Amino acid sequence: MPLNHSPEFAELTDQQYMVLGKAVVEWANIEQLLSVLLGRLLATPDFLARTFTDPLAAVRLQEAIQEAVEIHRVRYGKRAIDGALLDEIDQINLSVTTLRAIRNKIAHFCWCRRSDESLFGTSFAGGIPTPKSERKNVAVITLTELTDFHQRAFALVEQLIALTKKLPEVDEKLLLTLRSIGPARETAQAG
Repeated sequence: MPLNHSPEFAELTDQQYMVLGKAVVEWANIEQLLSVLLGRLLATPDFLARTFTDPLAAVRLQEAIQEAVEIHRVRYGKRAIDGALLDEIDQINLSVTTLRAIRNKIAHFCWCRRSDESLFGTSFAGGIPTPKSERKNVAVITLTELTDFHQRAFALVEQLIALTKKLPEVDEKLLLTLRSIGPARETAQAG
């Protein structure tokens, strides 16, 4: 049974639900903007890029972004995207990694009220408990820590918005005007 559905005192307060919700919303924004960032690095229209970014978890998006940055540095010699901008992408990717660890606990733990100022969470992990697994599978987080996470995530979203605006966007309309190679063109070329 979920922890917050048991005794009345275990139920989260409205403020705790609100702060958790704010954290989750900003993380969703981060993941969406990471998808846009990857699509731009791969010179793909934003909507089309979603076909390959949507199924990726944040860690996989970050790995793909890092790989794309390295390709821009090495293979393309920073000609398509300036080296300073690639460095900025690296820094933001590190910030995402830092926040992702906190986000994973927020999203994957079951939470209950420990007090009006703090929440207790557990992952309900299986297996025989050990001192190490107990430390890893339970957590206490305060409203102050959740608020700090939200503020850091909000600031990161603002940075990601500014960063994606610096990267070239492939316009879908331009993509649709490109000549396609298909049966009609192949026939015309053969004749």
